[in-house]
Amino acid sequence: MSQRDRVFISYSHQDRKWLDKLQTTLKPLVRSETVNVWADTALKAGTKWRDEIEKALASAGVAVLLVSPNFLASDFIVERELPALLEAAERDGATILWAAVSACLFEETELAKYQAMNDPARPLDTLKASDLNKEMVNLARQIKAAVVQAAQRQSQS
Repeated sequence: MSQRDRVFISYSHQDRKWLDKLQTTLKPLVRSETVNVWADTALKAGTKWRDEIEKALASAGVAVLLVSPNFLASDFIVERELPALLEAAERDGATILWAAVSACLFEETELAKYQAMNDPARPLDTLKASDLNKEMVNLARQIKAAVVQAAQRQSQS
C-alpha cells in the first residue's frame, strides 16, 4: 500500500469560495501540521498540472469533496478525480468525506453510499453566518479525526 498521508480537497472551480472557507477553517490544523491539505490551488505556473493532480490523488488518505450541482456537473471531477478517490477507498482504505455545499442530486451518484459530513437537507449555502461558522468547524473536526484514523491505519500496515 502506498503512503497516503494527505487530505485531497476536490471542488468545482465555480465553488471556490467554499474551498477558501474550508481552508481558512483548517488553517490552525495545517499550521500545527496535524493535517496536510492539497487542493489544485497549490499548482504553480509551469507545472504539468495533470501529473501533479495524479500525484496528489495517489497520496490522499482522506478525500474531502465539496459537493454541489457544479461539482456533479464537472466532467473532470466525475471522470478523473472521483474514480481515483473511490478506488483508493476500496483498495487502500482511503476515507471519503463529503460536504453538501448546495442542494444537488448526490443520491444519483456513488456518493450516496457514503455518509455526508453535514446534513444534505441543510447544505452549507442555506446556513446563516453564525451557523455556517459552527458547521465549518464541525467539518474541520471530522477531517482531523479522519486524518488521525488514516495515520493509525498507515502505522499498523
